[in-house]
Amino acid sequence: MKTTTMIQTLTATAIGFLFSTGLATAHSDHDNTRLDMQWKFSKKVESKIQARDTLEGNSYYIGLSKHEQDVLNHYNIRLGHIFTTQVDGVIAQVKRTMAGIQVMDTGFMDISMKEQLPIRPVNRMSLISTHSMNHAGHDHAVKPYEWSFGNKTQDRLANRLGQEDVVFVGLTKFEQDLLHNYDIKVGNKFHTVVIGQVLQAECTSGGLRLTTPSNQVNM
Repeated sequence: MKTTTMIQTLTATAIGFLFSTGLATAHSDHDNTRLDMQWKFSKKVESKIQARDTLEGNSYYIGLSKHEQDVLNHYNIRLGHIFTTQVDGVIAQVKRTMAGIQVMDTGFMDISMKEQLPIRPVNRMSLISTHSMNHAGHDHAVKPYEWSFGNKTQDRLANRLGQEDVVFVGLTKFEQDLLHNYDIKVGNKFHTVVIGQVLQAECTSGGLRLTTPSNQVNM
């Protein structure tokens, strides 16, 4: 009887130890790293934040859809990571959570030197042709933005760049949906940087048309 009781006690202790170790391991994934960047949420997510009056105080939680969470993963923003965002002129410090984000603080923060991802205004309009040839279903507007692709997409684009001045690169549905969420539609042109090279990208029905700067004038 004593032996059985001892075995049960040891088993319970071992399970408890494994459980606590598992929790500690899971918790260690939430490393609370402060990312030196500013994130620009899509209009849909910004509307969620504004609808809750989240910017009026701290410690508010906002749920994100699976796609919205996948977007953060795509840019290596992990659980526990802390970063800044600007919504409706208010700068907020937010933290990635299991279900979405937590607004931790709002107020004055110096974001002047922080890079904004995945989209930011661009002033290099001289590199992009203003020539527009709209036709049914395609809006060939030139967007005054520079888009930063995630690392996996960047690698795929880089592999296609070579001696050709114009290349076509297919995008997955996830990557196309990501562009559409930021109002980049089929036919729209914008800047992007791949392996340090500024390119003009045009959103097509299947992906992107990439053009080097020297060949953008006659686009």
